[in-house]
Amino acid sequence: MNRIIILLLFTFQFTLGQSKIQHEPERLFNQLELGMSRKEYIKKNNIKKISFLRNSALSSSLEFDENGNTIIQIGMENDYVRKSIHKFDNKNREIESKHFNPDGTFRYGYYYKFQDGLRLMYKLEDSLLYRKSTYFEPENIRIYSEYNKDGTLKLKNIYVFDSKNRYLLETRFNKDAIRIQYRYEYIGNKKYVTKIQYDENGTKISERRHLDEEKLPNELKLKYYREDNESLFRIDFFDKKDNLIKIELYDNDNQLYHTETKEYDSQGKVKKVIKENFQRPEKIEYIYIYDKQNRIKTIKKITNRNTEKFEYQYEVNK
Repeated sequence: MNRIIILLLFTFQFTLGQSKIQHEPERLFNQLELGMSRKEYIKKNNIKKISFLRNSALSSSLEFDENGNTIIQIGMENDYVRKSIHKFDNKNREIESKHFNPDGTFRYGYYYKFQDGLRLMYKLEDSLLYRKSTYFEPENIRIYSEYNKDGTLKLKNIYVFDSKNRYLLETRFNKDAIRIQYRYEYIGNKKYVTKIQYDENGTKISERRHLDEEKLPNELKLKYYREDNESLFRIDFFDKKDNLIKIELYDNDNQLYHTETKEYDSQGKVKKVIKENFQRPEKIEYIYIYDKQNRIKTIKKITNRNTEKFEYQYEVNK
């Protein structure tokens, strides 16, 4: 699959800090399939700022530096964090983040240090080590740790990938004891996962292997299965250009309850998305309009009989 969703820059990602709530106009922008990461897209198009509007009112905005890094985030619909500021060093590494309440007062923040391949994350208020991560490139191993206020280890996760950036092994520790492990196998068009659980003393108590995904190239489908009974819960459909054109979701009784379909123009840009939930029932239709620079300009959202309009305004570097 060659499609690259802006929001998912890699097949694995670690959240180093409180996640920013993405408002719907911004979230829809991040889900556009542009063939590159958001940072690459921003840099290539020389974009300085994007404002996301809902029915002509500001919903959120993002400001970027010349390298495509997000340096200021504004979320007008967020009552928890209204503004976030990020700083980067000359190697494009984030070194500080600050988050502010709707009244402008400081809420929380972090600063980052880099040493011997480690990324160390500290709280601004008390300089306590909060999180630590490192990636060993030759071995394709990533280690992620969190710490309690007294400096003791809270949890640790170890991830091992193959040369295609696919999971091979995931091991989770609670303090110093192993608690759960996932082993991944790729056989033909199928992906299997073995889940191994341990008790508080690190003794294995259960092990179960199940079918996780199945790719059907001839039918252009990708099927996902539940862990407990291997029942089908999702099917992704693709066209011959590898565009995702439909998603089907199934409940525990194997009944279809949600669909999402996508339509594309001749250049491969999304022009329409229709979501249907048969349990409510509810139907949502998104219609996409682009400007002369092929940037998303407007999205019209129609929910049953209600209509919303999302607008996208750009400022470019001169």
